[in-house]
Amino acid sequence: MTRNKMLTFGLAAGLAALAGTCLIAKEKQCSADKSKEPAAAEKAKEPATRTQVETSVTTNGTMVTERRRETTTTTDTDGNVVATCTSESLQTYPVGETATAGVVASPTANAEPVNTDTFLGLKFGDVFKVGKKEIVHDEDEPSLVRAKFKPAKPLAGFDDYFVYLTPKTHKVAMVLACAKKAIEPTDGNWRRHYLVEALEKRYRTWARRLSWTHPYYRFDVAPGRRVTACLAGASDDYEAIITAWDADVTRLADEERSAIAAEARKAAEKNRDKRMQDALDAF
Repeated sequence: MTRNKMLTFGLAAGLAALAGTCLIAKEKQCSADKSKEPAAAEKAKEPATRTQVETSVTTNGTMVTERRRETTTTTDTDGNVVATCTSESLQTYPVGETATAGVVASPTANAEPVNTDTFLGLKFGDVFKVGKKEIVHDEDEPSLVRAKFKPAKPLAGFDDYFVYLTPKTHKVAMVLACAKKAIEPTDGNWRRHYLVEALEKRYRTWARRLSWTHPYYRFDVAPGRRVTACLAGASDDYEAIITAWDADVTRLADEERSAIAAEARKAAEKNRDKRMQDALDAF
């Protein structure tokens, strides 16, 4: 039901898909350097982005297969490549039928930024108000605590919704939508699942398949922010799970967990010293 369990389905294919992972080169350092320069100089040093799209259509007489590969490359003013991202999609359908509609324009081609701050109505980094009795400690996510919630607009076919929080400040780090039964149609058919297409349109990016044996997909929606969708056989408890998480808030959770552990060790040592002193006085 958690991110760790879901990632096991795409291990083999995920290694093959590493070539398509976005590589962001020292973003914080670049941002810091730019902030020291005048606005005009900053604009002159903005990186250039180019997108190349390759498509192919093949048929075996009864089925048509369409493939699409989009490569986005960002270069600095000296022509050095600072980031590259490759996305691929594939769909197959019988001869005589038409393909499903493609996603809207690539994020690089659309002036309007995509809102990746929220998922199912919850904003990453916001404090989620929850009582102590509602918090669950998940052994598969030791740095996070879990709570149930109900979105304002639930997904059809999904039963439970979970939010994973930082252990001390209760900031939103991860959001899950879970279905006890597979959401039909499953991805064994010849078209992409409608949920995959909906996520592609939502984030204006192509899905990356992480497993050839399970309908398991990843969406790189922003640097440090991802969405995954496993639509069948996701866990022991749920057939389908859609997960969105933020890397920065997850790192904050690790820091908070370490701080809590350090405080617990300090309190335990203090308690031990007191008990030892009491024993010494008694002797």
